Parts: sequence; structure tokens; C-alpha cells
Amino acid sequence: MGWYCVFLENTRIAKAISVTFRSMLMGVYQDKGQPIDCHVYYRKGGGGHYYYFSPAAANILGAFMKFWEGYEVSEPTNLQRMEIVI
Repeated sequence: MGWYCVFLENTRIAKAISVTFRSMLMGVYQDKGQPIDCHVYYRKGGGGHYYYFSPAAANILGAFMKFWEGYEVSEPTNLQRMEIVI
């Protein structure tokens, strides 16, 4: 698997959805034993919230990511400017 992104559109309830997404993400990550190579990054902009799943995270958290309609993307070039979620 390559890099994947989950985009949460900026709506009236976007902040609540993003908080829910993070809570669920952390729960699944903990259930999987907190794998050390599982990295998820976050940035806000362009009309919403973007969560980028590294290839290992996409593999480990695949069912969660698919539930939130994740889609394949190129490796982000600005990871150092993103917030590290996991």
C-alpha cells in the first residue's frame, strides 16, 4: 500500500467530526498495539481537514481508513510542516 488521505470537508460540524475521527483513530491504534511504524499526519486547509496515512499506517489501519473513505495519494512533500497525530 502507498500513502492514503482521509479528507473531512469543512462544514458547520467539521470540528466535531475531526475530534470524533481522532478519538476513533487513537482507539483503533491502541487496539492494534500502538505499532511503532504507524504514522498519521494532519493538516487543515483547502476547505477541510486532511489526515495522511503512511504506507504502514494504511496497512495496519486499513479498515478504519476505508470506513472514512480514504483514497490513495502521492507521498506528501511537506510532512515536516504537518501535525503528527500518531
